[in-house]
Amino acid sequence: MAALWADIFGVAWGAIAGYFGGFIDSTTMRIVDALLALPVLFVLLLMAAIIEINQLNLTLVVAFFAWLVPARLIRGETLTLRTREYIQAVKGMGGGSNRSIFVHIIPSAIGIIVVNITFQVADALLALAAFGYLGFGLPPPAANWGLMLSQGVGYLYAGEWWLIYPVGILIVMTVIAFNFVGDVLRDAFDVRLKRR
Repeated sequence: MAALWADIFGVAWGAIAGYFGGFIDSTTMRIVDALLALPVLFVLLLMAAIIEINQLNLTLVVAFFAWLVPARLIRGETLTLRTREYIQAVKGMGGGSNRSIFVHIIPSAIGIIVVNITFQVADALLALAAFGYLGFGLPPPAANWGLMLSQGVGYLYAGEWWLIYPVGILIVMTVIAFNFVGDVLRDAFDVRLKRR
């Protein structure tokens, strides 16, 4: 859910910035650059220490920084799409900027958006596992791979080193699976690869 919220907000932010350009583009992208410069893990841990830890708050904390990458991707795509003939035709026929952005530009960038969602899900899984490992994840009885991994590490010196492998392998395999799905979707949506 964090990946979906991040992509919705990031796509709208990047499309508006790329379409209008100029002062709006410079201002909105400087905000994105400033947030990208922050140490994400430190800020996420600080926010998790301040607010109550539940599923909604963890989703919001992860989504707070996850929208930055889709915003930059869609801004770059919008900069190229806004010069296309069909966008100029919409402007010439009296279509407003909202129509150009939400009816023409964003649907044209749907391939990038869908692929980015799969990568965002993998990143969110890693972030939640890191939270759980550091003790800021969802409390039991909720399933928390990071907490399971942290508890398994506690048994390393007791000779039960194998306890970290099942959870660690599941985390790695899930992230790799989402990355593979993203690669397949990128190949399916990329028009340039279909021409070859």
